[in-house]
Amino acid sequence: MRISTNQIQQQGVNTMLDQQVRLSKIQQQLATGQRILTPADDPAGASQALDLTQAVAVNIQYQSNVDAARTRLNLEESALSDVTSLLQNVRTLAVQANNTTLSNSDRTSIAREIRQRLDELLSLSNTKDGNGEYLFAGYKGQTQPFTRTSAGSYTYNGDQGQRFLQVGPTRQVAADDSGTAVFQSIRNGNGTFTTLDNSANTGSGVINTGTVSGTYTPDTYTLILGHKTSVAGGAIGLTDTGTNDTLQYELRVNGALVYTAAEGSSRTQTQLVSDINAQSGTTGVRAYLDGGAIYLANTAPGTQAITVTETLTGASEDGDTVTGYFGSALTGVSSPSRTVTFSGAANGYVVTNLAGAVQTSGSYQSGANINFSGVQTSVAGTPNNGDRFTLSTSANQDIFTTLQNMAVALETPVNGAAGQAKFNNAMNRALTDIDQSMNSILVTTSGVGARINAIDSQKAANDAYTLQLQQTLSTVQDLDYASAASQLNQQLLALQAAQQSFAKVQRLTLFDYL
Repeated sequence: MRISTNQIQQQGVNTMLDQQVRLSKIQQQLATGQRILTPADDPAGASQALDLTQAVAVNIQYQSNVDAARTRLNLEESALSDVTSLLQNVRTLAVQANNTTLSNSDRTSIAREIRQRLDELLSLSNTKDGNGEYLFAGYKGQTQPFTRTSAGSYTYNGDQGQRFLQVGPTRQVAADDSGTAVFQSIRNGNGTFTTLDNSANTGSGVINTGTVSGTYTPDTYTLILGHKTSVAGGAIGLTDTGTNDTLQYELRVNGALVYTAAEGSSRTQTQLVSDINAQSGTTGVRAYLDGGAIYLANTAPGTQAITVTETLTGASEDGDTVTGYFGSALTGVSSPSRTVTFSGAANGYVVTNLAGAVQTSGSYQSGANINFSGVQTSVAGTPNNGDRFTLSTSANQDIFTTLQNMAVALETPVNGAAGQAKFNNAMNRALTDIDQSMNSILVTTSGVGARINAIDSQKAANDAYTLQLQQTLSTVQDLDYASAASQLNQQLLALQAAQQSFAKVQRLTLFDYL
């Protein structure tokens, strides 16, 4: 075989270049610290390293979401803490104001402070995060959630959305709460039902905000104060002596005839109640039957007395007698008529539902418990005939309305016992509504704290997982420096040997042997 000089030279050059490539690769590995420089170096390892790198990047994004969620939740927690402090201060003012020794001027001064607190509450409800977005606007982060209208009311402009951030492979955490959930979805009253006095009440009755006793039956109930009577039904006892007279018994309420009875007529309590109620539009009086007792009350609050007039007609001598259903002993021509007057403070009560059915009744005692349909309440003071209170299922009431109602009550002049009772009823409602607002804010704050703890726990789990991924990635792609340094030395020697060999071979010619 014949080998040319050019072929020998090219082979030598190729050997040196190959050694230089190998040396350069080891130098790159040492410079980067990575064993796999291209997928060709280790296809399986390169694929695994790519998957691990992507997993690390995703986990880093989770950590970024964790930080963002925690920042928003910390801001919300701070705002809610300020709202709680504000409500505590307002409650203190309400307790101070609910004092009979204060003058109208004193109450007006407290009202001005409540108005200032309303402005502060509006500011807190419009808190922004570090990106300039509103915390309590739901998905409408760029829209101011709460505004005050020209009429003085407050409007929510956000929505009910709640932003969730992915903080782990299978875990999302709410990074905020909507203004509806925080400031508006608060049940008024005691959270189950609420009490309201009639604005026309003339007595000094003050109703307790009540508690739930047993199973509550949702409905709208009316507690009506009136007069408990001793009326028994049965046959009317007309007695005719001497001359054969045609005797009749007449029953009038507030001057209007409600029932006429001839000798031998009979009337049950239920029928008497129906007779009286058939003329309610004329008399302004309504009757209720419960537990064997008939209660009379004005159809609307007022100071007018109820008069029940019983009359014996057709008598010609004093021997003709009758005893009326309301106890009047009517005698012949000398005392043919007698009027029973029910006036002043009420001595009994009935509770009706929305359909008008009586739920309970009894003799009125100031501060005594009144129980029905899962409701327990009481009325203190001296309510008048016809005074009434409504007990209805609790509804959502925003905190702004609660504070505004209190301010309005404080700004309304108090005159007389009825005015004082009206004010006390309003303040009792306000105190109960404030307590409900505080409880709701505390529940929300507790939820925010729980979410902060959850993302802190998730952050620690993400850190541990990231470390594990990075350790595995290091095992797959990181360089063994000791082995690489040894290979570097070997490649340097190989390159030097190739260079020296090439130099010697290049100098070999026939002229060297001539």
